[in-house]
Amino acid sequence: MGVDHERLTELFAEVMDLEPGPLRARLAELRASDPALADELASLLDEDARVVTALRTAGLKPSDLGSGIVQLAPLEFGFAIANYHLLEKLGEGGMGFVYAADQIDPPRPVAIKILHAASQEARTRFRAEAGIMSSLDHPGIVRVLGTGEANGHPFFVMDRVDGLTLDDHVRTHAPPMRDRLELIAAVCDAVHYAHSRGVIHRDLKPANIMVRSDGTVAVLDFGVARATMFSGATRPGDYLGTPLYMSPEQAMARPDEVDARTDVYSLGVTLFELIANRPPFDLIGLSFPASIRTILQQPPPPLGNNAELDAIVARTLAKKPADRYPSTAALAADLRRYLSGG
Repeated sequence: MGVDHERLTELFAEVMDLEPGPLRARLAELRASDPALADELASLLDEDARVVTALRTAGLKPSDLGSGIVQLAPLEFGFAIANYHLLEKLGEGGMGFVYAADQIDPPRPVAIKILHAASQEARTRFRAEAGIMSSLDHPGIVRVLGTGEANGHPFFVMDRVDGLTLDDHVRTHAPPMRDRLELIAAVCDAVHYAHSRGVIHRDLKPANIMVRSDGTVAVLDFGVARATMFSGATRPGDYLGTPLYMSPEQAMARPDEVDARTDVYSLGVTLFELIANRPPFDLIGLSFPASIRTILQQPPPPLGNNAELDAIVARTLAKKPADRYPSTAALAADLRRYLSGG
């Protein structure tokens, strides 16, 4: 009989921030009654400690994961990229920056993502992102048009999306509920296409979803995506993603349990936000362990709008993957059924 993963989740949330003495005592108590569960918990805690140590070695704190942003020095415009004219910085993330640019030949507006981090692991992830995005051809996913390197900085070129991120779109235009649900259903279509090609996004959130000026969506930033056909993309203990949108299996740093239902969960958080104009969990000001405990244990509050819509959102945010929609296509189908009154 295997380890009870529900019990393991409860124990991890209970002991993850205990001091060494009480932690040893709790593990010894558990080992007396269930050695296999105690060993699994100890292994999970070792991996968690390894991640925290790695963050501190890099000059970061676990709390830096609370915002999902690692501050980097701005990349200077001290060089040119052949065939492109850089215009302005559009955004930044943990590994690099995204700039608006004009391609000279053929002339067209583009966006260029440039790696600023220098580690070999960052380069590997960056190249993997370019490779993953190059393999996807769907109107709801931003296309990669080319790759290169300038002054030692790898980069890739993408379509430039004329529009706003999903959260900015909602703040700016205050679309009616029907339009918000239709946008999420359209995102589900794009993500399901990626899943059908063996790619799990793992960091879906409003800031990674663009709404074009014509009202269509474009999913971007596959920087922590995993191609399921490749092994070894992540290790146990790797925290990837943005905590608020992180599924319980991601919060426990269990990449072997990450699949399409992980993206369903992240879309569920986004869906909740679009309906309620607030997130399902308030992680602001919480320590890293407290944030993880909230994700693992706290149920989302009911929306109270409509029993059917409440049921859809609750299913996307189920703590156990088996209790969620099996695919983003199934979630989209339920949203459209709700919108059609069926």
